[in-house]
Amino acid sequence: MTDEFLDGFCSYLSKIKTTGHMLVAAALFAAVCSLLSLASTHIAFFNVSSPILPFVKILTYIMPFLLVFMTSFLLIRGFARLHSKNEYLFEVAERDDLTRLVNRAGFLRRGQKLVQLAERDMSSLSVIMLDVDHFKSINDTSGHTAGDMALKHLADVLRQTCRTGDVIARWGGEEFAIIMPLANAQGAAILAERLREEVAKSPLHWNDKTVQLTISAGVTEWRHQQDSFEALIERSDQGLYLAKNEGRNHVHLLRSHLETVAGYEQDVCFDEQPDRAPVKSEAAA
Repeated sequence: MTDEFLDGFCSYLSKIKTTGHMLVAAALFAAVCSLLSLASTHIAFFNVSSPILPFVKILTYIMPFLLVFMTSFLLIRGFARLHSKNEYLFEVAERDDLTRLVNRAGFLRRGQKLVQLAERDMSSLSVIMLDVDHFKSINDTSGHTAGDMALKHLADVLRQTCRTGDVIARWGGEEFAIIMPLANAQGAAILAERLREEVAKSPLHWNDKTVQLTISAGVTEWRHQQDSFEALIERSDQGLYLAKNEGRNHVHLLRSHLETVAGYEQDVCFDEQPDRAPVKSEAAA
């Protein structure tokens, strides 16, 4: 069975939108098989006169099973290939083009699921929101290509330092978010501090230039029934803002939501454009 044929068949199957439509398609295949079987049986019994007639009769009995098996196999292969392609496209849609980390849309979708699991199991879950200090000056002094390389370099440090089960995302611009299942506030703060140290001691060497990076981070923990996913993200963002106000290159652990923070502008957004880069207040840039 050639790839070209399977691709064409997948293209046809992709037009099937619901389970009901899929069952109708399967029923049509079965009906065609049955009609072919009846036609071959009629021809064999009434129009064939041959020494091999007994063999032909046996063949007509097993023909329906062969046809149903073959079409069922074809449907299974087709839907499996279609599912694989959809999974690939879904994965691509949730990846940031520059850093290859999860993008904001992917972070929100996966984060919602992890929060639901934490609530169901009454387990710990924490979020780290971080961004690059004085990132604008990197673009201004070394160019936007250097800024892009700095973000890719930071993404590599995050991948190497975070745990396997952590979801690391580029939230937007120079800001990143990490959701840590099965981690309390202390554990998340320790990881954030380790990230801060690793970034500080790992400058970017690019195009005969050395670009020193530092990060600030806000850390918070899921508070179960009295909490919401939106509040969790906003609380970590408030922690990031406070870390910057404390001199940058700093980690701030925020356990409780603050109703008012002087100079803070809400940076989280849960609208229909999750990949839009957030806008920070000038005091926090």
